Amino acid sequence: MSESVSHVHNVERAAETTALTRQLGLWSAVFMCMGSEIGSGVFLVSSDIASALSSPMVGLLVWLAAGAISLAGALLFAELGTMFPRAGGQYVFLREAYHPLVSFLYGWTNIFVIQAGTIAGVAAAFSKFLMPFFPMVRVGRETSATIIIIVLTVLNFVGIKRGAQLLDAVTSFKVVAILGLIVYVLFWSPHGSVSPMHFSLGNSTFSAFGVALLAAFWAFDGWYAITFVAGEMKNPARDIPLSSLIAIIGTTALYVLCSYAYYKVLPSAQIAHSSFVAAEAVKILGGDMAVRILGIVVIVSVIGCLNATIISGARVIYAMANDNVLPHKLAVVNPKTHSPNRALTLQMIWSILLVWSGTYDQLFTYVIFAGFMFYGLTAAAVMWLRRTKPAHDRPYKVPWYPVLPIVYILFTIAFTINSLVERPKESMAGLLIVATGLPAFYVMKRLAMKKPIANAVT
Repeated sequence: MSESVSHVHNVERAAETTALTRQLGLWSAVFMCMGSEIGSGVFLVSSDIASALSSPMVGLLVWLAAGAISLAGALLFAELGTMFPRAGGQYVFLREAYHPLVSFLYGWTNIFVIQAGTIAGVAAAFSKFLMPFFPMVRVGRETSATIIIIVLTVLNFVGIKRGAQLLDAVTSFKVVAILGLIVYVLFWSPHGSVSPMHFSLGNSTFSAFGVALLAAFWAFDGWYAITFVAGEMKNPARDIPLSSLIAIIGTTALYVLCSYAYYKVLPSAQIAHSSFVAAEAVKILGGDMAVRILGIVVIVSVIGCLNATIISGARVIYAMANDNVLPHKLAVVNPKTHSPNRALTLQMIWSILLVWSGTYDQLFTYVIFAGFMFYGLTAAAVMWLRRTKPAHDRPYKVPWYPVLPIVYILFTIAFTINSLVERPKESMAGLLIVATGLPAFYVMKRLAMKKPIANAVT
């Protein structure tokens, strides 16, 4: 009888697989990166920058600085991604460089706050932009946000290839649409004419510039997403650095041109007090019809961003489960579609709970401070691994070494200090959220130690 039970158990284990397959090419990687970055931020964030900085010229410099810093981070991550082309991205890099506790704390924060909070927030933005077309009360908005999360998650159950195809189509559409918006505002508007923009530095301070950068980084958030799916890329050695370079330069150009178009149409003070700066700009030049067309573009843009975030976020859960620091069952993938459906399901459930709790915006604001701490640690991992694993294969090496990683690390330190000074409550709350992973780590460690004993008994 025991032999029969053991045989059934072995058959069940053999039927399970934790292997992801390499299906993504270069342009899918580019669209993954751009799709993660370009959501609703390009249409909204300029008002936060203008409220911190009165000078349009400095506002444009903020976008350029945020793009350059994001690109530096992406190039550093690319070296690590080509060294360890596996699912999980930053979690894997921190695990390979430091104590498992460091990578666990990052993964814990990423799964339960950063990724889920982003999914919940973007889904809520989707509901918000539906309002002009389908007026809803709060329950209706939360229901529509829940539905879009479920639909996109289920779509990814059929495999990353199908999810990437949707992402490719949506990202292509929104890039073309944003370019069309820029050209329309600057050259083709049938109503009125754009006003000249005066360039001056104004009374901007380094502290205010840092606050404005915080808003710009929210619009660039997701530049690291491509490393999360490195385990499913056909040629990660070439495509991780190349796709990061193409995507971030392209995104930066779109953001700068969009912001320039807003400043050409609206005075800086009006932008600073606007809740939807893109809509105000196109309404002046094209009327209500232009605003409705813009609304459709924003909805499609948000769907693409949400889909990219769902794809990338589930891979961190998968990687942690594969390491047995989360229940191993979460690492099982569908044998036909090679999709981590259990990881996707956990992420979906938690994101929906955050949607209905209404706390996602607060949580995400709290962990931006902690996020930059982990960025700095990951940049330092490039230098640390050059010393501890000099013989490890590095298909790509970050340029201007060691200057680039040192400058990036110094920037993350300065940025976290500025955040701590300017927003002490939010920063300390972020550290407390990270600290909640400490007891979870030791609980999972104990469970992992007991598992070999249980398997031996079986």
